[in-house]
Amino acid sequence: MPAAELIFTGGPVLTMDEAAPDAEALAVRDGVITAVGRAADVLALHGSGTEVVDLAGQALLPGFVEAHGHPSTMALTLAPPAIDVRPFTVPTGAEVRERISAAVAAAPGRPVGAYGIDLLLQRDLPVPTRQWLDELCPGAPLVVISNSGHAAYGNTAALRAAGITAAAADPPGARFVRDAAGEPTGEVQETAALLALLSALGDFRDDAQVSAAMDWAFAEHARVGITTATDMATDPQHVPALRAAAERPGAGLRIRSYLIGTPELAAEPGRRFPGHAPAGELFGISGMKLWADGTPWQGSVATSFPFLDNDATLRIGMDHCAHGPMNYAPEQLADLVTAFAAQGFPLACHVHGDVTTEAVLDAYAQAGAADPALLRAMRPRLEHCGAVTADQYRRAADLGATVSLFVDHIRWWGDVLADDLFGPEVADRWMSARSAWDAGHRVSLHNDGVCSPTDPLSSVATAITRRSQPSGRVRGASQRLTTDEALRAVTVNPAWQLHMEDEIGMLREGMRADLVVLTRDPRSAPAEDFRDAVAVSATYLGGQRTWPR
Repeated sequence: MPAAELIFTGGPVLTMDEAAPDAEALAVRDGVITAVGRAADVLALHGSGTEVVDLAGQALLPGFVEAHGHPSTMALTLAPPAIDVRPFTVPTGAEVRERISAAVAAAPGRPVGAYGIDLLLQRDLPVPTRQWLDELCPGAPLVVISNSGHAAYGNTAALRAAGITAAAADPPGARFVRDAAGEPTGEVQETAALLALLSALGDFRDDAQVSAAMDWAFAEHARVGITTATDMATDPQHVPALRAAAERPGAGLRIRSYLIGTPELAAEPGRRFPGHAPAGELFGISGMKLWADGTPWQGSVATSFPFLDNDATLRIGMDHCAHGPMNYAPEQLADLVTAFAAQGFPLACHVHGDVTTEAVLDAYAQAGAADPALLRAMRPRLEHCGAVTADQYRRAADLGATVSLFVDHIRWWGDVLADDLFGPEVADRWMSARSAWDAGHRVSLHNDGVCSPTDPLSSVATAITRRSQPSGRVRGASQRLTTDEALRAVTVNPAWQLHMEDEIGMLREGMRADLVVLTRDPRSAPAEDFRDAVAVSATYLGGQRTWPR
């Protein structure tokens, strides 16, 4: 066997390969793992040009796989000099106003966009009406996007520039919020409506700035150990820039895109899934994304249980309404799913409410009625899964569907779920990872890109503790995963969901040398200390170090 270019030794190697879960050393050549096993055997591949990395007791794992990320959205909304007003960076409404006002003053007469307000975490922030936004920016378009990405707010100039008037029809699966007279309030909900409003900002980055923003977003993923990320809702017009960023020499991230699924694409004659990317490709299209419902933070999820009627739910627009909506009627959703499945596209459906989940499962059953084995082979997905029940997880498994959970909802919004939206019982079963695992799913965990800080280790910590911030209360201890399970949920399981299980997610001879070095063996870290005890030390993509550079 040719000499290795790179050998890791001196610390535990966690392979995620059930046939050989532990090793002492690993060798790499030409971006591929050439040996994993005993240190003496691997070091026999040492040659004159071999670099040996002494782990010094640190742990080597497969690079993390972000099952449901948004690198392109992160690039376009958060890369400097973007206006980041998420609650994780700007905790108060007063600071939000200061940042937006400063941006408007710095660019007089030019469109301004800001990302990330959260009406439930930034409680002193006024609900952003059109009139309030007009006060902040009277002469040019101003658009403020919610942290969830399911709502945005525009001033009068933005509505005018976007052509959103009383006569404008709601886009499919989305809506322009209107007052009692039918006039737009400035709020829009769901993707198609957001894209319409965002058109008011124009092309606020040129090609060079988009390229730099993509590189920044990729580096942010590498910093937290991610080597492959799903771009879960790629605007087709951004595919060239995203592909170029992934394929640039020295790029830090493999990308697998799910395109934004629209009725127009579903009806397009001759459209076919191009097939999964060949082994080793840094960019590929993996499927279509649909939003079956919205977000609890905007009251737009369809549940069998009621929202609470209080100041918090009034603040997010519930108006004493106990139940949120789906984005499509069940038959519309089923028709879209069936159309895309007929085109060969694997589906990923955003879903939170248990009522919505039933409609998604019905849609998958309809799409697979003629050939259940074909549907199973496509590995259709349920994304986020806030209120999915144990019975629904079992039904999904029977259909061949797979699930990805946004478990950091519990960390950041567990108190909101319990105290403001639904009550403690629902909060305790929100993101019920144990139920999903016990139903036989290869569960993955994700951070949803910009909607919470991208950090797989945070997902692991939340999955094994179920502890919320800032109260420190545990939400649903019976729904915890073990550390081993949670690690599989950010490595081998999402690799399987992306049909990449023969390339990434495990450390096995012949697989890609996508690696992360952690400061310690995560299996020995006490659960309650995990968040502070384990950190990323280095990240490698195809054997090349991507962080730190």
